[in-house]
Amino acid sequence: MWREILADPKVRRAYILTKVGVFLAAAVATIPLAHFVGPKAWIGLGVFGLLLMGLTACVLAVGKVEASTAAEVGSEHQGNDGFEGPEVVVHPVEDFIDLHSFPPRDIPSVVESYLETALEQGYREVRLIHGRGIGVQRERVRSTLARHPAVMSFDDAPPEHGGWGATVVILRRP
Repeated sequence: MWREILADPKVRRAYILTKVGVFLAAAVATIPLAHFVGPKAWIGLGVFGLLLMGLTACVLAVGKVEASTAAEVGSEHQGNDGFEGPEVVVHPVEDFIDLHSFPPRDIPSVVESYLETALEQGYREVRLIHGRGIGVQRERVRSTLARHPAVMSFDDAPPEHGGWGATVVILRRP
């Protein structure tokens, strides 16, 4: 069991560093106790070190088992598209998308993907919620819309649907 656990150099290095750190901390904590109790404190330190060694081995073994199990689960899924990894959940497309949950660098690709999917679903008018803020996200969305061939026009949403914090897009028919 020990050889399997410590076969990985990263695990072995982590184990050694953990053992050295814990042993030094225990030794420093036991020095004042040794003055009062005597040599029995050093025996206690040795027993404590053995217990920690066993506990560290158990933690490393469980971590290695969990990591290998996660790798096996991820490699079991293989769809028709050749994608290997955890199964992807697909949500239905609605006539609006809230872009607040996406990182700013991903907004252009998210908007393009959303527009393509909305066209496939038959939507002719969609709403992109980018937020009011200082207008950076709005400009990023609108520059993407200006370049997209499926966009006929776009403008601020009506006040009851977000006002200048959202953009209504009219899509061309394919």
